[in-house]
Amino acid sequence: MRSYSLKWRLVSSLLLVFLCLWSLVFAWLYVDLQKRLQDTLDQRLFASAQMVARLIQQLPMQALNNELNQHPNKPADAENLIACEVSLFSSDISIGQHVVAKTRGAPLNLSQQQLGFSTWQQGGVEWRSYVLRKNDIQVVAAERLFLRDSLLQQILQSMLIPLIFSLLICMALILLIVRKEFKSLDALAQHLSRKDLSLAEATTYLSNLDPKNIPQEVQPFVDNSTQLIQKLHHSLENEKVFTAYAAHELRSPLTAIKTHVQLAQLIAQQQQTPQNLQDSLQQANISIRRYAQLLEQLLALTAVDQEVTQKLEATDTTSVLQHVITDLRPTYPELDHSLEIHWTSLTTIDLPYFALYTVLKNLIENAVLHAHANVISVSMQDKALFIQDNGNTLSEHEVEHLGQRFWRKSAQQSGHGLGLSLVKMILSKYGYSLEFQVTQPQGLTLTLSPYTAA
Repeated sequence: MRSYSLKWRLVSSLLLVFLCLWSLVFAWLYVDLQKRLQDTLDQRLFASAQMVARLIQQLPMQALNNELNQHPNKPADAENLIACEVSLFSSDISIGQHVVAKTRGAPLNLSQQQLGFSTWQQGGVEWRSYVLRKNDIQVVAAERLFLRDSLLQQILQSMLIPLIFSLLICMALILLIVRKEFKSLDALAQHLSRKDLSLAEATTYLSNLDPKNIPQEVQPFVDNSTQLIQKLHHSLENEKVFTAYAAHELRSPLTAIKTHVQLAQLIAQQQQTPQNLQDSLQQANISIRRYAQLLEQLLALTAVDQEVTQKLEATDTTSVLQHVITDLRPTYPELDHSLEIHWTSLTTIDLPYFALYTVLKNLIENAVLHAHANVISVSMQDKALFIQDNGNTLSEHEVEHLGQRFWRKSAQQSGHGLGLSLVKMILSKYGYSLEFQVTQPQGLTLTLSPYTAA
């Protein structure tokens, strides 16, 4: 299940809300501004027609006729923002045939437009006109609609640019505020996400948190997490104490029992007792060795839990592996035929000698004893150690449980389920990880590698 960032979801939600809200406001502003601009410019056409009509009415009608006869219409050589045409309108003069005055660049047939406001098109250009009839005079005022559109665009641009800048400034301020308010939560998440963080450190860190730096909505979660980690920490500490105490207390009696059994074996051999008695003593000795190994693993787990990690020099893998093979050879004589070691690939590993010895010994012994592998390959590449075997195939569910304390594949299987757990704990202590991967057609690949920086 993928996680999400509450901080970025909050910023993106606010941005979406701002965009939707401001888009609606801008659309409302556009419609309202367009209507008001049309009304205002229509009033300008109306006022222009009224002004021209008053001026024309102050001139005598005969003078207008003489002016019309002496100065016929001249070709337009310039354009005006507002086109205007004045014509005579009487019972003995036809409309549109006696134009008294006309602005340059005015369209044809202005006098034939209907009274009042109208929108029409001529020559691919849309016009908006107002026709006024007053006594014997008709005045037509018109202007191009693209001028109105251009004016509307300029007004909207002058408003939209500050609007966009204010939106960007608002989002920058919101981002800064959110980052500042989430700073304590980011620090909390960053500290608790460390891979090398122990339960003791986590408990101390959560206990020392200042409530003033934690939001009220998150404080219950922090308090409950602190209590849970403290209980878990106490439980693990009690488990470590019990393990160490039990291992130490059982070591002496087990050593005494082992001594008596070995002495009984020696007497039985000297007195030539029945073979079944000698076999029973041998089985008892094997069981004692098994439980002695269990005690040693428990003591090793306790020692690793209580050990303080320190910076260490690199250890030569070749020498440690040779030591491990030498110690395992008496118990597993067939090991020499099973191992396939790429000696030339082996380099150094940043682990102490005893830790690397314990890790390699447990991993190789686990492949021989539990996986029943007859081929065990050991190699290194880029500071990563690979141990691959062709032993029993595990399911994905079983692979997930590998490394858990006291987990075994079956109750009939030998061992106590502590070897891989000890290996993982040692590696984790020194910044290494152990990964398991099922190989085909059978077997398992173990990869030992340092943690990569997140």
